[in-house]
Amino acid sequence: MTNIEYFKLQAKNLLKDYKTRHLSEQGDIYEYEPKFFDIVGIFLEYGIMDDDPKFEFSLGNAQHLIAQLVGFNKWDDLIKAPDAEQTQARQILENHESNEYGSTSFVSHNFTEDGREVTFFNHSEQNSDAKYHEELSGKEWQDGIDECYANGMGFPADTIVECLHCGQRFKFGDVKVRRVKAEFNGGVEDDFKEIMCKHYPDCNGNLLDLIPAEMMDNQEVENEK
Repeated sequence: MTNIEYFKLQAKNLLKDYKTRHLSEQGDIYEYEPKFFDIVGIFLEYGIMDDDPKFEFSLGNAQHLIAQLVGFNKWDDLIKAPDAEQTQARQILENHESNEYGSTSFVSHNFTEDGREVTFFNHSEQNSDAKYHEELSGKEWQDGIDECYANGMGFPADTIVECLHCGQRFKFGDVKVRRVKAEFNGGVEDDFKEIMCKHYPDCNGNLLDLIPAEMMDNQEVENEK
């Protein structure tokens, strides 16, 4: 398969992932069941807002994104690039693509010699996600909770929340806290602590997926009217 054929295939795969788009059971957000790319992570990274019901994503859009993922401004620049540059770009995708649903996306930025920015997306299966992170406890767990509150986020510890990922309810005070292991962060201890569902690592829901159960129940009542 030539480099250009490979890029065309990846654009088609990205489009296939987009076509799995569907409304959540609550009908408030769009979800995906991708097989090739962490399309949610990519959309977030590039500021692509897909929450409009009229949102459309074509093959041309997919080709444009593939080009940007490997450091080119647009698709035309990629397919007209020298073969050596195309081979390097292909290696970026081959090293970071996933054949399973990438539940976690680690995003890092690098630059080519001529100053083009390249965004890398690493993927891992949900069941193996925990190896990239360490679950915190004790004072470090409390530090994560305190940082959450300091940023005006989270809920009182006794608030019953529902996780949009697994659908289970629990007290917010029972959440778990994790951070990326140093070996996956350039050897640097990561200060960022992420609030996770009580059922992590079996569930990969984070703080944004935790909704007060009372709010969920009120929404169901409104939908029934």
